[in-house]
Amino acid sequence: MLGGTVVVTGGAARIGRQISLALAQSGFSVAVHYFSSENEAKEVVSEIQSHGGSATHVRCDLSDPKSVSEIITKAEDSLGPVVGLVNNASKFSHDDISNISTESWSGHLEVNALSPIMLIGELVRRLPDGERACVVNILDQKVAQPNPDHLSYTASRYAMLGVTDALARGLAPAIRVNAVAPGHTLPSPEQTEAGFARAQSEAPLGFGPTPGDIADAVVFLMRSRSITGQTIFVDSGERFLARERDVYFETEGMD
Repeated sequence: MLGGTVVVTGGAARIGRQISLALAQSGFSVAVHYFSSENEAKEVVSEIQSHGGSATHVRCDLSDPKSVSEIITKAEDSLGPVVGLVNNASKFSHDDISNISTESWSGHLEVNALSPIMLIGELVRRLPDGERACVVNILDQKVAQPNPDHLSYTASRYAMLGVTDALARGLAPAIRVNAVAPGHTLPSPEQTEAGFARAQSEAPLGFGPTPGDIADAVVFLMRSRSITGQTIFVDSGERFLARERDVYFETEGMD
């Protein structure tokens, strides 16, 4: 893994943006996937190119799993064979056992689990004989300390935790499959500044992870030729708090 093309889903904004930039800085060509963040995707590509890197942006609606193969196709057409995939994009909407619906369940599982699996399958089919590749799935520290909030989202993360283990076994030796499970890294749109600061300060280390911390872990796994089937928690120990509810509800003082 000394170079080659890496696809980053949701690579235009938030944590995905930092992952895209870090991979480019580490010598990879980067295909920045987006759905609605076109301007942000173009900005990331421009920034990578301004530093001498190679990048392109690719639009795809991950709620349509049948279309995800286009991401790999377009990435290869622009940058060459894909040797890495970071499944970072996600749907994150609240539901719990009192209001879970078929639409919520299907929506989360399609975007957060089925489409990433389809992308991995396309990577397998297109990988040239004798080449090696790496997949990094971005999960959530919730897989180590679940609570009943965001039930469909949490289930989708557990699905990808299992997929990471199963495919690490099944795709070796050609493809390594690992995961990164971030803690509370960036505020959600409805979160207050005070609530976010409280959430990060309550982590056992006294501070929360940054997008750069998540990106560093992704680059490490992408380059670590002897590591597969591992999940690295980049959460400042947040999972040890074993919260009874989602961090947003606890730190914003909501019931």
